[in-house]
Amino acid sequence: MLISKYSIILIVLAGSLPVYSNYLAYNKIDSVLKKTWDEQFPIPYSSIKKKNINGKGILKYRKNKRIVYIYTFIVFFSHHKVEEKKITGDSGGRDIIVKLYYDPSLKESEYWIEMGELDEEYDRSNFLGYTN
Repeated sequence: MLISKYSIILIVLAGSLPVYSNYLAYNKIDSVLKKTWDEQFPIPYSSIKKKNINGKGILKYRKNKRIVYIYTFIVFFSHHKVEEKKITGDSGGRDIIVKLYYDPSLKESEYWIEMGELDEEYDRSNFLGYTN
């Protein structure tokens, strides 16, 4: 079987094309945030106050030598109290900054949540850019 030079060029080109992950856009990520939150935390947040906090889009980020995508949110978390071994809502609450991570290389638990802000200046070497 004879392989032509065009076949080799096609094979090389196909191998050099970028691989795109199946990350979701911000307008479709709410249900994933809720599901991931419910799996990680025993008490639900009350509402999503803001998505895409800095307005730049989804952050492509290097974490532990893997590429992950980070969605940012501000969620409202109501105060809660324990009464007779039961958790109930209380008046008031606070806004919490939430980062939803997506790692397309993981087969299970590909989403997880961390709290707190992102510091672009401190961690610039792992920031790979923003996407929409």
